[in-house]
Amino acid sequence: MRILFVTWDGPQVSYLESLFLPIFAGLKSEGLSFDVLQFRWGDNASERRIRDACDAVGIGYRAVPVSRWGGGAGPFLSAIHGRRHVRSAARAFGSDVIMPRGMMPSISVLAARAHRVWPIVFDADGLPTDERVDVAGLPATGTTYRILRDIEAQTVRHSTSVLIRTQRTAEILYHRAGPPVTMDRFHVVANGRDEGVFQFFDAEHRAGVRRQLEVADTSPLLVYAGSMGPQYRLDAMDSLFSVVRALRPDARLLVLTGSPEVAAEAFQHHGDGAIIKRVPYDEVPRFLAAADLGLAYRSTSFSMQGVAPVKLSEYLLCGLPVIGTAAIGDTRPIKEEGLFFDDEGGTPAAAQWLVREVLPAREIYREKARAAGLARFSLGRSIEDYSRALQPLRDNKPLTSGRIIRSD
Repeated sequence: MRILFVTWDGPQVSYLESLFLPIFAGLKSEGLSFDVLQFRWGDNASERRIRDACDAVGIGYRAVPVSRWGGGAGPFLSAIHGRRHVRSAARAFGSDVIMPRGMMPSISVLAARAHRVWPIVFDADGLPTDERVDVAGLPATGTTYRILRDIEAQTVRHSTSVLIRTQRTAEILYHRAGPPVTMDRFHVVANGRDEGVFQFFDAEHRAGVRRQLEVADTSPLLVYAGSMGPQYRLDAMDSLFSVVRALRPDARLLVLTGSPEVAAEAFQHHGDGAIIKRVPYDEVPRFLAAADLGLAYRSTSFSMQGVAPVKLSEYLLCGLPVIGTAAIGDTRPIKEEGLFFDDEGGTPAAAQWLVREVLPAREIYREKARAAGLARFSLGRSIEDYSRALQPLRDNKPLTSGRIIRSD
């Protein structure tokens, strides 16, 4: 079965390469082949990099430029006009199924009336319309919000399967879409990382990275890897680090981000206690593995009920326990295992947990975190989840035209 994955990405977003391509490559052994239609903007070099990454794992790739003029008008018109690109790519690749990710690709797929020809698998990507309200200030009573909500509901109704990251998302989308949608249409899939790439390495390797960072082997090293937007609560990270340094003056904070200038401003008062780095994606694991703790703070809001932070996968697989916001993602199991300290417990208590409990038993926590990551956040787990979600489609009979006739 051949699936066309339709996505919409800016130049700073690497989810296609870092998250989806490994999953799609792994699904080949399940008889599932993927191609990518990416609506994008940015330089030609990044497009070539993505194309090469797809070629390396045998995944077809097409890029469509997104207009950025006129505020939201340009992107919206690009999505509407994208209908012909959806049809063209699906026919050229011989697609049996179309999988839009998020709202803008869904506009293109619905405008193409693709659901009349191809089965649709909707990767809901959380609750992106509500995230625009919570983060970007989109009026919840405005026309744009109502249109996007209608597109969301239509896409769910026209989909054979809907991929989600939290069970709460299923409940919300189910009630919004209404009959004839049933709960068995929704499938929770893990944002897993390749356990062979994200690992905790050996002691010698970790010591080598610390020497590169000029951090002593015995110094507590906290790490944050990710974006620098206000929703990631830089103030909470700063407060925690300040309390940790009061307990352990030799503690250091490592920030791995694509926006080092923002991080430098946020943590400048810590002087050389904060290490700010922009590193290639393939080097991130070795820096994570050299740390003692991962930070995963996030502002809570309605839309965040649909989010499963990818950094949790990365931290745990690299052997890091976590301090952060437990309400974001399905963190209950790792919280119960003592690997996640919820910030609701207070900053002083979180700092004490790190200094008094984690650091003295660092190797034990390293092994436990790795085991939890393998069980719940690995690439293998993601492949299993996607395979199960796509099973209803594999039970159908494909035609040579790329369409599917239902066996019932």
